[in-house]
Amino acid sequence: METKIERATIRLNEKELMKAAIDHNLETKAQIAEKIGVSVSQLWRATLPVTDPRYCSPGQSFIAGVIAAFGEPFERFFFLEGTVANASAEEV
Repeated sequence: METKIERATIRLNEKELMKAAIDHNLETKAQIAEKIGVSVSQLWRATLPVTDPRYCSPGQSFIAGVIAAFGEPFERFFFLEGTVANASAEEV
């Protein structure tokens, strides 16, 4: 029996991002967005609840910008959220 992830989404760990921002003396969302190379609205949308229609999952450039800016591993700032279902090898 293998595990299959359905409708998985990469989510931002906002608390860890804010800790890193404080450690780097970034005081505003505008400063954080500039440091990671995204717009303030992109940063804001990534922090919204998934149920909010304005929510936007962080994309490649967002993820790469966070990792490059703060020099920490992916797992510190992001996590995988989704439904996990068991599936047989034939179904995968």
